[in-house]
Amino acid sequence: MRGINTFDTFRAVIKCAMSNPTPPDAILATGDLVQDETRAGYERFRDELKPYGLPVYCIPGNHDAPDLMAKILNEPPFKVGGVIEQGAWALVLLDTHCPGDDGGRLCASELQRLEDALDGYRAKHVLIALHHHPIRMGSRWLDGVALRNADDFLDIVDRHPQVRGIIWGHVHQASDRRRNDVRLMSTPSTCLQFLPNSDDFAVDSRTPGFRWLNLRNNGAIETEVFWLE
Repeated sequence: MRGINTFDTFRAVIKCAMSNPTPPDAILATGDLVQDETRAGYERFRDELKPYGLPVYCIPGNHDAPDLMAKILNEPPFKVGGVIEQGAWALVLLDTHCPGDDGGRLCASELQRLEDALDGYRAKHVLIALHHHPIRMGSRWLDGVALRNADDFLDIVDRHPQVRGIIWGHVHQASDRRRNDVRLMSTPSTCLQFLPNSDDFAVDSRTPGFRWLNLRNNGAIETEVFWLE
């Protein structure tokens, strides 16, 4: 893609993450796992990560084929969508894929699933993961392919004070903000990055990267972005 072998950079990012002195408990893959929607792509993703023996939590992005993705990544250590309990935390994985649209949408059933999950996990700290960004990133072209019904999503979040953080992919850049005491984070891509605050599409000079998350028992989120040299 644009002169980058995305499988090589993906493997380099995973190798870097696994070299951390404290090994991760799980991998969160925030969508666009495969650009060309092929079976071979998902099989390659699966075969690369399976030997690590870590849970791999996946959500589909606009470039994914959700049905094929769920079919191939359908057994441990992989999980597509759903809710994961992790100690004092619950991780809610949402599907914002909208066929034929690079923007995203949470359908009525997915919004209801979110509401039900938050009602059921009032005693947990909650991290929500989705592919499309629910707030403006400050790039005209990118904000044109955001979460189409972000207001519906944020209305639900606002009614549930146990939500501590929201994380997404899609934007190929790192950001870290707050809204009503909720941490809002985007994670960089394992391939190329998009130039922040650009009205038109532009590629940044940033290298591939990933975001490390440390979810504390008291509800605090410690996070750091790592860029490949």
